[in-house]
Amino acid sequence: MRLEWRKTGRRPPGPKGHPVIGHVHLLWKDPLHNLLEASRDHGDLVRFDFGPFPYYLVNDVDAVKRVLIDNNRAYVKSRNYEGLKLILGEGLVTSDGELWRRQRKLAQPAFLKRRIDAFGPPIARYAADMADAWEAERGEALDVHEEMMKLTFRIVGKTLFDKDLAHEADAIGPTVSVLIHFANDWAESLLRLPTWLPLPRNFEFRRAMASLDRLVSDIVETRRATGDEREDLLGLLMSATDEQGRMDEQQLRDEVITLVMAGHETTANLLSWTWYLLSRHPETDRALEAELDAVLGGRLPTVEDLPKLELTDRVVRESLRLYPPAWAFERDSIEDDELCGYPIPAGSTLGISPYALHRHPDHWDNPEGFDPDRWLPDAAKARNRFAYLPFGAGPRQCIGLGMALMEAKLVIATLRQRHHLALVPGHRVELDPAVTLRPKHGMRMTVRPRTAPQRPHDQTRPAVAS
Repeated sequence: MRLEWRKTGRRPPGPKGHPVIGHVHLLWKDPLHNLLEASRDHGDLVRFDFGPFPYYLVNDVDAVKRVLIDNNRAYVKSRNYEGLKLILGEGLVTSDGELWRRQRKLAQPAFLKRRIDAFGPPIARYAADMADAWEAERGEALDVHEEMMKLTFRIVGKTLFDKDLAHEADAIGPTVSVLIHFANDWAESLLRLPTWLPLPRNFEFRRAMASLDRLVSDIVETRRATGDEREDLLGLLMSATDEQGRMDEQQLRDEVITLVMAGHETTANLLSWTWYLLSRHPETDRALEAELDAVLGGRLPTVEDLPKLELTDRVVRESLRLYPPAWAFERDSIEDDELCGYPIPAGSTLGISPYALHRHPDHWDNPEGFDPDRWLPDAAKARNRFAYLPFGAGPRQCIGLGMALMEAKLVIATLRQRHHLALVPGHRVELDPAVTLRPKHGMRMTVRPRTAPQRPHDQTRPAVAS
């Protein structure tokens, strides 16, 4: 491969690296800063070396489109997804080829809009339960990221299993943190030690994995034993059939674990960063409050209200631009290709970083600024589609896109019309770019109840079956 670069003389530019380990230290130390700096200094296709492995940051919209859509069959999930496979197995996020195509086809009907819309009432109800619990805090500081993790896990329990997992929510946050950081560190290691070795971190990982597996398997086994046929996501996955029949037990396990992890982790991060941005931008926060009062008048939001909550939608989209939960994803080339005028040999790893792409000065004015008006119809329509990829694009675009957006907007509308959230002075907000983009030290905020035009009463809340 190195001989080919010498032969063509067309090697993409990149920062100077260590003679042996290449650029490993740069992307371990501060990947977000160094990806942005490399793109600024070297252009929209930047070469890094991770030891003997070439790695290319792709930050050009046409090249991104080619990788994800036009020539997507020449690219597969990178070797770094092996870390996630330790948790998710061969679920939709990690699988490839015919297995992925079959699983996607089987799962797709569960995410039709009419099915997703049916989850609106329990989402609003569970958010209202949290608003009720916050009434007792009255100015106390809470870790709002932890609160969002609990809430979105409870929502996942209802939408996926038709089960209230409120009692399990306290324990799941630390469990997920262990799994996410272990998978990330393992994937980024040049020497990947087997998880069965008797090491302290391996013990911690196996305990966390056993806890999550036990939770899911108990729910699935109970459903099979009772023979219930429900319209939740689990029921739809269990009954999904194609010419090869239904999913086997391992496939079902992998898809359920994938939905549990992705369905609450990413949405909790989106909500946490949105509360942070609103706290930092009081003029937008006040405008959002006014919109909620005008549209809802103190009652719980419904799916039918969402088209009227225009600013709420723009705030969510701008939060996803600045702090995309999936801050980077990778592909390995299985065929030779050409991007930005440079040959890309088979066996190369390509990284596409929404975090970097969403800050590209060719597509975004004042890229670091928070400006929900970027999402006014005319401005959004004029922008290149591939400059904004919080959910990916192409055949492998996130299957839960519609669910995540609906959930985030209903939660924000429910909580914000009841409470005002303010970042605790001096709280250190730092990005933690592991598998997802988390706030490294949580999000300490004070929660202060406010008086809405009309306080919601129990009889206005949709009934939620236990």
